[in-house]
Amino acid sequence: MNNKQILFTETELKNKVGEIAYNIKKREHDFPPVFICVLRGAFMFFTDLVKHMDECEIDFIRAKSYAGITQGTVKITTSIDTDISRKDVYVIDDIFDTGETMNELLKHLKLYNPKSITPVTLFKRWSSNHPDLIYGFELTDESWLVGYGLDNEKGFQRNLKHILGVSKED
Repeated sequence: MNNKQILFTETELKNKVGEIAYNIKKREHDFPPVFICVLRGAFMFFTDLVKHMDECEIDFIRAKSYAGITQGTVKITTSIDTDISRKDVYVIDDIFDTGETMNELLKHLKLYNPKSITPVTLFKRWSSNHPDLIYGFELTDESWLVGYGLDNEKGFQRNLKHILGVSKED
């Protein structure tokens, strides 16, 4: 994986996060909404997103589905502590790729009886869909993304301020 190019700049990411936040804030909520960050890939997106919110609760969940760049079985390794019963919940993840991870997370979180549960991702593959998904960018190719929370095959480069596209063939 040596062929890298900047796909999304820091400014583009910041602007898109602001758009997503605006769309969420327009929605009606009976109680302050709960934002749940899917660790580890979504942490930078999540942090920037919740900075735009008014009163809200935050929590974290951890799911593991990748070994390097190969997707495997989804396992929830750490669940939430917040009471989400009768509340509007937003599950914040980095990318909606095949949808398997998000579907497992939603199934798990529905056991806690939220009023609503909405998946939110910064990226989605053009070939993947979920009827309630809020997303920022649609990806039209199969590049592996690195930066802004997303890691490379060795677990590095999450700290980049931009997103690199890395060809899977490299």
